[in-house]
Amino acid sequence: MRRPSDKFRDDNLKLRLALRAAPIGIWDWDLETNEMNYSPRARKISGFSPDEPITLEKVRAVTHPDDLPRTWKLAGMALDPSIRNNDPYEYRIVRADTREVRWVLAHGEAVFQRVGDTVKPVRFLGTIQDITGRKLAENALREAELRQRLAIDAARLAVWELDVPTDRLTVSPELNRMFGLPADACPTVAELRMLLGPGDLDRIMEIRCKAASTADPHFEAEFRCRFPDGSLRWRLLRAEIKIAPTGEPTHIIGVVMDIDERKRAEEQKHLLLREVHHRVKNSLSVIQALATQSFGRGAADPDALKSFLGRLAALAKATDLTVAQQGDPFRLTDLIVGVVEPFWSPTRFELQGPDIRLPARLNVPLALVFNELCSNAAKFGALLKASGTVAIQWEITTNGLELYWRESGGPPVPSKLDRGFGLRLILDVLPVEFGSVQLDPRPAGISCHVLIANPGWLNDAN
Repeated sequence: MRRPSDKFRDDNLKLRLALRAAPIGIWDWDLETNEMNYSPRARKISGFSPDEPITLEKVRAVTHPDDLPRTWKLAGMALDPSIRNNDPYEYRIVRADTREVRWVLAHGEAVFQRVGDTVKPVRFLGTIQDITGRKLAENALREAELRQRLAIDAARLAVWELDVPTDRLTVSPELNRMFGLPADACPTVAELRMLLGPGDLDRIMEIRCKAASTADPHFEAEFRCRFPDGSLRWRLLRAEIKIAPTGEPTHIIGVVMDIDERKRAEEQKHLLLREVHHRVKNSLSVIQALATQSFGRGAADPDALKSFLGRLAALAKATDLTVAQQGDPFRLTDLIVGVVEPFWSPTRFELQGPDIRLPARLNVPLALVFNELCSNAAKFGALLKASGTVAIQWEITTNGLELYWRESGGPPVPSKLDRGFGLRLILDVLPVEFGSVQLDPRPAGISCHVLIANPGWLNDAN
C-alpha cells in the first residue's frame, strides 16, 4: 500500500525537477519575523552571494527604482485578506553584484492565519524567473513592427493579402483609400477588379503568371484605378506569392503605392519633350532649307554646304534619340549607329564595346564628334577608298569611358592636319564636355581617342 509519505516525497521530487529545469528560483518571506529566505537559484538571479543574509531592504534595493512603487503595491494587494491577489507580474531588477538591469517574472501567494476575529498574512511565498531574453526579443519585435509601420505610413503604402484558393482579400482602410472608397468599406476582390483601368487586370495577371513560371515569387505592376468621380489614378502594386509544398500558390501578400503624381509628372515631361522635339526638328528643317537656298547652286563651296548639312543631320539624330529615351540615359551603340548611318557599310565599320548608357547631356557632343570623323573619313580618309575600314571601340577604365576611332586602308595621311572648322570643333570646343580629345594622323589613317573622365556619369546613367 502506498503511504502518504511516499506521495509527499514524490511530489517534492517532481517539484525540484521542475524548478531545476525551468529555471525558477523560490523566495519565502516570514512576515512575523521579517526574515527572507532565497533559494540558490533566486540568489543567482538577483545577484546575491550564496551565504549572505537576505533582508527586505536588500530585496527592495535590487528592485528597479522605477518599478518599486508598482511591485510594492502589488505585494500589498497580495497581503490584503480582502483582496489576496496572486496574479503574476513582470518587473526589472538591478543585480546586487554587477548592477546589471534584468527582467524577471514573479509569482507570489500569501499564507493567512486567523487569530480570533482577525485574519492576517503570516508568510508570503513565490517564485522568480529571469525573462530578460524574452523581453529583449519582445522589445525588438515591437521596435521592428513600429519601424515597419512608420515606413509604410511614410511611403503611403497599403498592405493587402489575398487567399488564392478562396479568392478572399484582406482589406484595410489604407487600401480602400487607394481605390477611392470609404475607409470602412468591405469590397470584394471582384469589386476592386472592376475599378481597374481598361486592360490593366489582364496585364497584372500576365505579369503574375510570368513570375510564377520563372519560380520568382515577387512581381510588380503599375495600374490605374477608377475613382467615383470617373478619374483614373495611377497605382503601383508589389507582391510576393506564397507557394505550398505541392507547388500551388496559397497566398499573395503585397502593397499598393500611390504613384499618380509621379506618373502625371512623367507624362507632362514626355509631352514637353515631344513639343521641344517638334520645334527643334522644325527649326533644323528651316535652317537646312535656308542654307540650301542661300548657298546652293554655286553660291558657296559645295563641300562646305554638305558639311554644314551633315552637322544638322547629326543634331537631328541626337534630338531623335533624346526624345526616344524621354530624356533618360541613352545607349552609346544607338547613338553611333544613328550618326554613321549615312556612311554605313557592314564590311567597312567595326563596332566593339560593352552595352552602356550615357547621360543625355553627352548626346549632342558625341553625335557631332562622330559626324565630323565620318565626314573627314569620307572626304580624305578611309571611307574615300573601297578598301578602307573604320574601327570604333570603347571601354570603361579607371580613367572613365575611353572611345577609340581608328581608320585603316585609306590614302596616306599627312603628318600635319589642316585645322579646319571640323578639326577645331573636335579639338577645341567639344572637349569641354569630355576629359580630353586627341587626334593622331597616322600614315595608315586617322586615330582619335576620346576620354569622358567625369566619374559621376556612370552611376547617373546606369
